[in-house]
Amino acid sequence: MNTKKIVTTAVLLALCIVFQSMKGISVYLTGTAVNTFLIMAALLVGTGSSVFLAVITPLVAYLMGATPIMQMIPLMVPTVMAGNAVLSLCASAGRKKQLPFWLAAGAVLKAVVLWLLVWYVMLPFFGAGVPEPMQLVVKTTFSVTQFITAAVGGVIAYIVYGRVRNAVNR
Repeated sequence: MNTKKIVTTAVLLALCIVFQSMKGISVYLTGTAVNTFLIMAALLVGTGSSVFLAVITPLVAYLMGATPIMQMIPLMVPTVMAGNAVLSLCASAGRKKQLPFWLAAGAVLKAVVLWLLVWYVMLPFFGAGVPEPMQLVVKTTFSVTQFITAAVGGVIAYIVYGRVRNAVNR
């Protein structure tokens, strides 16, 4: 990996951390921003950069205490890593052709992966301490909300990438 790719990855990670620190404002703002940066990493730098961010950002969120459910069930961290990795891999697949399709598929598949893991693994096996009303919020957050933020992040990344790809790839 050359210096330009390392710097681009570092800048995208820094932006992710800035937005993760704003978690209290809106999950839609934070989630959309982080998903946008994951996708931009895939498009501008490559799969390795994007998967790196997909893995490190949930860990940073956990260490910052940004997500209460991750504090209650630390195994949610690898669950979110898996969902992010799916989005990253789909965005990487779209680098060569059919980018809108792959971004849409990434949003859907990320939501499906998180939905399956949260509904059928995390809450049933590790969520005994999560109050019933919070379980519904968690189920919604890790399915519908994740789809919305990944889809909007995909649209933003698509627009931004169209504007900056030539400048960055020089």
